[in-house]
Amino acid sequence: MILYLYGADTKRSREHLDKLIEKFYRERDPQKLNVVRVVVGGDEEMDIRSQLLTAPFLAPKRMVVIERMLELGDAELLTWFEGRFLDHEPPADTIVVVWEEEPIKKSKTTNEKLHARLVASKFAQEFATLEGKKREEFIVRAIDERGGKITSDAAAELHRRIADDHELINAIDVLVSYAAGAAITHATLEIFLPPDIENKIFDAMDLLASKKKAAAMKQLANVWFADNDPVYIFAMLHRQVRLLFQTRELLEDNAGVTDVAIAKQLGIHPFVAKKMLGQARLWTRSELVAWYDRLIEIDYAIKHGSSDPRVLIDKFVAA
Repeated sequence: MILYLYGADTKRSREHLDKLIEKFYRERDPQKLNVVRVVVGGDEEMDIRSQLLTAPFLAPKRMVVIERMLELGDAELLTWFEGRFLDHEPPADTIVVVWEEEPIKKSKTTNEKLHARLVASKFAQEFATLEGKKREEFIVRAIDERGGKITSDAAAELHRRIADDHELINAIDVLVSYAAGAAITHATLEIFLPPDIENKIFDAMDLLASKKKAAAMKQLANVWFADNDPVYIFAMLHRQVRLLFQTRELLEDNAGVTDVAIAKQLGIHPFVAKKMLGQARLWTRSELVAWYDRLIEIDYAIKHGSSDPRVLIDKFVAA
């Protein structure tokens, strides 16, 4: 049997690999004598051929995990593997797991051909980077597997606020432990996650879009009160105006454009796209161009140290 695990989401693929190994130990190899992991190109690289052809020891099956063979293996090894394990029936007493970080994309090469054959096999599984709704579903599933539960809005918020998958798993472990069986809510997130500066900027933009400058200034003051880096705040503000301008451009092209289409076009979360669409309807293209021009001037002033970034940002909001 050959299992092929590949894809950019190495966190999930390695977790799946670890589960496969644990299941093998539990069901077939309680003495843990028949699992071998070989990393091609590693400091202590084993003879892959001999490991793949070695018989099990005091167990009916043996598992051999080969990491990065398609990425780093030479043509001779890949040709041998294809001929021995794909052109012919693999040994019945050996489970071979081929693990790759990324699918091979180079055309007309030995590793690309081997990748194509492995992908077409019965036990191939891709671990692509999760985005949007799929990532939220992963969050709900991961929390459920740990014996916890989370509200749908909290799952969406967790997805939005933690982009790194490794940090996300760590946050999930902490949240499940703290909740102790109760549902994880937005209030739970606020206890452990860093201040949601992006959302505060969103709120300020909402108020600006509604022509409520005083309230927008007050919201911005909350950001300063938290002692945030003004350069970072400017970068966030610049991003929001850019997304707002791009959304307005999409509206100019198609007045009936949906938030789903905007999310896909701009590569942002549907929740963010929905807010952007509502804001963009309140401004003309020329007004947003003027905003963008002012931000370019502020960016120049910040980079050349001619003015206090906080003062420049406050003036921008108040103007």
